[in-house]
Amino acid sequence: MHLLLKTGASHRLSLFFHRTQSFHTTTHRFSSILPQILSARRFPRRTKPKEEPSKSAEKQGFGKPEWGFEITWSSKGHRETKADAKSAGEGGNGGDKDDDPRKKLMEKMKRWLAISLFAYGILFMISPKTQGSVTADKISWSEFINELLPTGQIYRIIVIPEKDIAYLYVYDTGAKNARGERLANMYRVGIPSVARFETEVRAAEAALGLPPEHWTQIEYQRSENVAQWITIIFLGGLLLGGFLLFRKFKGSFNMTDMMSNMTKGKFTIIDPHSAEGKKQLKIKFKDVAGCSEAKVEVREFVDYLKNPGRFTKLGAKLPRGALLTGPPGCGKTLLAKALAAESTVPFISMNGSEFVEVIGGLGASRIRGLFKEARTRAPCIIYIDEIDAIGRKRSEGKSAGGFGGGSGEEEQTLNQLLVEMDGMGSGNGVVVLASTNRADVLDKALLRPGRFDRHISIDLPTMLERKDMFELYMRKIKLDHAPQEYSQRLAAMTPGFSGADIMNVCNESAIRAASNKCHVVTIKDVEYALDRVLAGSEKRSRSLVEEEREVVAYHEAGHALVGWMLKHTDALLKVTIIPRTSAALGFAQYSPRDKKLFSREELFDRMCMMLGGRCAENLKFGRITSGAQDDLQKVTKSAYAQVKLYGMSEAVGPMSFPNTEGFQIKPYSKKFGAVFDQEASLIVAKANEATNALIRDNMDKLETIAQALLKREVLNYEDVKKLIGKPKFGDKHLVDMVENVLPKEDN
Repeated sequence: MHLLLKTGASHRLSLFFHRTQSFHTTTHRFSSILPQILSARRFPRRTKPKEEPSKSAEKQGFGKPEWGFEITWSSKGHRETKADAKSAGEGGNGGDKDDDPRKKLMEKMKRWLAISLFAYGILFMISPKTQGSVTADKISWSEFINELLPTGQIYRIIVIPEKDIAYLYVYDTGAKNARGERLANMYRVGIPSVARFETEVRAAEAALGLPPEHWTQIEYQRSENVAQWITIIFLGGLLLGGFLLFRKFKGSFNMTDMMSNMTKGKFTIIDPHSAEGKKQLKIKFKDVAGCSEAKVEVREFVDYLKNPGRFTKLGAKLPRGALLTGPPGCGKTLLAKALAAESTVPFISMNGSEFVEVIGGLGASRIRGLFKEARTRAPCIIYIDEIDAIGRKRSEGKSAGGFGGGSGEEEQTLNQLLVEMDGMGSGNGVVVLASTNRADVLDKALLRPGRFDRHISIDLPTMLERKDMFELYMRKIKLDHAPQEYSQRLAAMTPGFSGADIMNVCNESAIRAASNKCHVVTIKDVEYALDRVLAGSEKRSRSLVEEEREVVAYHEAGHALVGWMLKHTDALLKVTIIPRTSAALGFAQYSPRDKKLFSREELFDRMCMMLGGRCAENLKFGRITSGAQDDLQKVTKSAYAQVKLYGMSEAVGPMSFPNTEGFQIKPYSKKFGAVFDQEASLIVAKANEATNALIRDNMDKLETIAQALLKREVLNYEDVKKLIGKPKFGDKHLVDMVENVLPKEDN
C-alpha cells in the first residue's frame, strides 16, 4: 500500500498542477471584467406597474426583466436604477445619448457577453478533467506487450471503450525498457479490440510467469468530456441570445446605411462662412513666401469664383481644374491652404490614397460621393493631395485592367474621376485643385484641357525667394537681430533648398538655442542647424586615429585648394574635418550660383575640384584611399553626361542619347557604346592630370591649409584667404543676387 501511494504520487501531482495552471489562465482572461461584474447590483423582481409604460420606452429597452435582476451603469461610472437613468435622460444633457437604440443595444450586449464569459470560465475550471487532459506518450500495441509489460512497472491501466484507447500508469522509479530508454509516467496505447483487451493482457502476464495477485489493475471508464459540452452549450446560448437581440433591435440596423458609411469618403469640408471654418483658415497668400508666379495663377481662381460674371460676359469659361506640380517641400499644399482661406467658397480636401481600397468599387463610389457633396455646395473647390495615387497611367495591351480582362480598382477610380471632371453629367461651379510631385506618371486623359486646364509648376525657390522665406520663418523665432541681417547670407548658403528645408533650419536653430538654455537665437545656432541639415550633426565621439585624421585633412585641403585656384568654381563657404552622423569624415561646403547653363570649361573645372581630394592624397602619401568614392561617382556621371547628353565630345559629335537603365533597348550599337566609354575615360584622365599638375605646383599652399585644418578643424572663406592669399582669378562671389523681375502681388 505504501508503495502504491508512493508511485502514484506523480500522476496526482500532474493533475493538480494542470488544474492549477488552467485556473490561473482563466483567472487572467477574466480579470479585466471582474470589476464590472462585481459592481452589479441585484434588484428584486418587480411587479407589474399600475401605469403601462410608453411604447417608445419598450422599444428602447429590454422590457420587463425575466431573470429577477438587472445591471445598469451610469456614464459617470457609478450604478443607478433605471428610474434614475430615465430621470437623468429627461432632465439632463444625456437624454439624446440614452435614446440611441444602437448604443443601448451595444452596451447591453457587452454586459451580457462579459457575464457569459465569466460564467463559462468558472464552469470550465470546476469541470472534471478527462484522461486526455494529461499528456501521455503514445506507443504501439506490440511495444506495450513486448517491451513495457515485461518490465513490471505498470501499476494501473484505465480503458476508455468509446475511444478504443488505454492509459498505462508507470511507477516513477527511473526504470528503463529493453532499449535502455527511461520510462515515462504514463503511456497511451490503441486497443485492437476492447472486448478481448483484458484477456490478451492476462495471457501475456501469465506467459511472463506472474502470479494472479501481481497482475496489473485494469479499470474501465466512460468518456465524460464535460468541458466540451460546456463549450457547446455556451456558444449555442450566446448565438441564440445574439439572434434574439438582433431580432428585437433589427429596426436599429440598416445594411444600406452601413454600406453607405463604408463607401463615403473621409474628406474635410471647410466652410469659410462658419465659425469653425474661420478658425481653420489661418494661412493667407501673404503667409506664403516664394512661389510668386504660382500665386499669381492661383489668385485668378479666386477671382473666377468671386466674380464669375466678369469672365462669362466675355465668353470665358471657368477652368475645371489646376494641377500643382513640383519637387517635395516647395509649398504645393501650403498654397492650396492659402487658396481655401482667400476664396469665399466651401473647400473640400481629400488625399489620393484615401480613394484606394481593397474592396472593389469603393474608390469610384467615394469619387461620386465627393463630387456629389461639392455640387450641393457649388460654387466649391475640391483639393486632392497626391493625386498620383489614383491618376497613374492606365495599362495597355494584354496587361490592361484586372483579372479576366476587366478593369482594376485603380482604373475604375480614375475612370470615375475623369467622368466627374468632364463627362456627360458634369456640372459647373466645381473647381478641382490637385498636387503631385510625380506628374510624369499621370494619365494623359487626366492632364488634357477640360479637366486640368492649367498646370502650375512650383520649382525650388530662387535666391530672392529663399531670402523671403528665411525672413518669414525667422520672424516666428526670437532672434538677437533683425531677420534681414541674416537672410541674404543664409539664402546664398542654401542653394537647392526647398521651403520645407528652410523651415526646418529655422526650427532646428530655435531648438538648439533652447537646448543650450539661451534667451535668443544667434547666428551660431542658425549655422549649426544648417550644418546639421546638410551633413548631419557633429559626431565628436567618433574619434579618428591620427593617420586617418591627417588623410582627411589633406583630402579636404585638396578640394579647397583646387576650387580656390580655378576660375569656374564656386566660392568656398566652409571646410571641416569634424566627423558627421551621415558617415562623412569631413566635407567642404560651397556656394553655387543659381545657374542653368554650363560650358565645357565650367564642367571641366568642377571635375577637377571633385578630383582634388584624391590627387592630394596621392601626391602627399603616395597612395589613395576609399574616401574618394563619392567624388569619383560624380566625376564619372559628369563625364558621361558631356559625351551622351550634351554633345561635348568631338568623337561622338552633336548627338544626344537618353540614359537607359536595366533591360531597356539602347538606341545605339555596342560599337558606339564603346566610343562613349572611351571618350568619358579620356575626359576623366585629362581632368585628373590637370588636377595633379595644379596641386604639384602649389604643394606649399596645400600644406598650409592642411596643417590649419589639423589645428582648428574648421576654416571659412576669410580664413583660407588669410592663409594662402586671394584666389588666382579674383575674389569669388559669395552672394550673387540677381534682381529678378517678380510679379507684383496685390495686398
